[in-house]
Amino acid sequence: MSDTEGPGRSQDSFDLRSTFTTRDGQESGELYDSWAENYERNVASWGYTTPAVAAGLFGRYVGPEDGTVLDAGAGTGITGEILALLGYGDIVGIDVSPKMLELARSKGAYKDLREMELGGRLDFPSDAFAAVVATGVFAAGHAPPESFDDLIRITRPGGYMIVSVRTDVYLEGGFKEKQEALEKEEKWQLVDASAPFAHLRFEDPDLKIQVFAYRVL
Repeated sequence: MSDTEGPGRSQDSFDLRSTFTTRDGQESGELYDSWAENYERNVASWGYTTPAVAAGLFGRYVGPEDGTVLDAGAGTGITGEILALLGYGDIVGIDVSPKMLELARSKGAYKDLREMELGGRLDFPSDAFAAVVATGVFAAGHAPPESFDDLIRITRPGGYMIVSVRTDVYLEGGFKEKQEALEKEEKWQLVDASAPFAHLRFEDPDLKIQVFAYRVL
């Protein structure tokens, strides 16, 4: 899933902002199912750079030998494919959209792909992953800040979480408070962050995102 054609729309008429108003995981999954076939073509034409920035930060802290990686909100597998090309061979992906996951599976970058929704308890054991990457899922109408609690649970101590958060949602959607609270509770530690950047610069240059790197404690 990404923060980026709604049902019945053609590729050319897709309204990006329709993805910001979904009310729950089922509605979001249905919207992304309808968009799956044209998704990568659309976001590429919009100048989508989040996966590349996230992969750059990911490579600073996580090595291919460190263990299993979770791509949380894998969508069609853009981020997973980049990581696989960089030598990461043990990647698991989850998403709410079955059709997005079908396209991700065709890339051959993932060890496993499963339909799962962020925001509650995930169907993984504690400390299951060496690292988590989540690109485009923390935005308006998408996964809530409470998602971080269970992502921390399934990441082993000393592991890393690389997550993108839209800057408006960070300030107005409870993410700033949640991320800072998790630091105060010593659940994770901020180790790096990108500057805010226009991740869809050809479609909406005023819409910005920031990528954070946390170490799980």
